[in-house]
Amino acid sequence: MNLHGGFLVTGAASGIGAAIALAIANPKTQLVLHTLSNMTGLEDIAMQCRKSGAQVSLFQGDLSCAKQTQGLVDFSLIKLTQLNGIVANAGFPDWRNFDNLPITEFMTSVNLMQQSNFILLSQCAKALSATQGSFIGVSSFLAHKMKVGENINPASACAKSGLEALLKSFAAQYASTGVRCNAIVPGYIKKNAPNHQPLSTEAMARITNRIPANRLGLPAEVADLAYFLLSDKSRYITGQSIHIDGGLLLT
Repeated sequence: MNLHGGFLVTGAASGIGAAIALAIANPKTQLVLHTLSNMTGLEDIAMQCRKSGAQVSLFQGDLSCAKQTQGLVDFSLIKLTQLNGIVANAGFPDWRNFDNLPITEFMTSVNLMQQSNFILLSQCAKALSATQGSFIGVSSFLAHKMKVGENINPASACAKSGLEALLKSFAAQYASTGVRCNAIVPGYIKKNAPNHQPLSTEAMARITNRIPANRLGLPAEVADLAYFLLSDKSRYITGQSIHIDGGLLLT
């Protein structure tokens, strides 16, 4: 069954966000796709979505800034006839520990994950309630694994775990309206961003050795989960943090 209606996907120029946009694009969908800076990648994804029949509008902005996040909300509510789902995927891992992390950079992660999603949730609650829609926030295994190899990641751990709590709070308040609100918690997912530097064979082996499935996940696999959570088949699922990590957190 194809999805229908209006959807906003942030961080849609590559990786998980791009895979989700491509998965939900069809002649019955209107999409607003966002990126921080990769407009070349976003325009390519938009072209592919349009080939699938979707109507697509693009927005560029820094969602760690409240004003620009509000601009995205206003733009989306104008462009979309109705709002059936939001996938808040924009984000990045910050691998710096306490010794190397300026407070300004710590707050950039917090604002991107928590402030921006609070604005999206609070400003879009009415529109999502009208369609009994679905909100998905993309978290990270870094919210649950405090030490990764030799890395300690306070910015990402705090920002992402706070995001999951925020989503659960929203789910508790709005479940009676039929709105669903869940977190997807990816493990190591294969990157395809243009500025991504491939890992050495040794580094990749260290990572895959931590994963019981012994491989990286694929953006398309995360997109399959997002598609399910956006669809009516998940209408009794809300307030959950759903891990898709090949068993990473079992070890």
